[in-house]
Amino acid sequence: MNCTEFLRQFREALDGKVSEHIIQDNVNYYSSYIKGQIGNGKSESEVLSTLGDPRLLAKTIEESNKFAGESRTQQSQAFNYRTNSSQTGRNYTREDESIKGKQIKLPGWLIAGIVLAVLVFVMIVAFRVFVFFMPLIAAAMVVGFVYKVVRDWMSG
Repeated sequence: MNCTEFLRQFREALDGKVSEHIIQDNVNYYSSYIKGQIGNGKSESEVLSTLGDPRLLAKTIEESNKFAGESRTQQSQAFNYRTNSSQTGRNYTREDESIKGKQIKLPGWLIAGIVLAVLVFVMIVAFRVFVFFMPLIAAAMVVGFVYKVVRDWMSG
């Protein structure tokens, strides 16, 4: 499938289910998105496979239109927001915060910091447990040493 075929199927799937304004907004958006990604060095087939089935995208827009109760512009923005955030990993802006149902994508440095903090916490807890049981461990080692010495002395 090429870009023209993708956009044709997308438009056909939306035709009669949402207003022409919403169809045109989304067709324009995906057309410019595909061209932009190709301009960034991705192949057309790679971009289209990332977007998935045009009929599924159209169904999402149709469902959003039924339940959102927003103006036509807001419906288009909400769909574009969800598509961008889930498929392209774009960064969020203040405009995005006003859209319901948003997903949060944490930056890599924050995830690494959280993982590091958890590891440090686990190490501290393990060390404290070890320190707590150290007298018992030391006593067991002393008893074992004394037992070995006595056994060697008795047998020797």
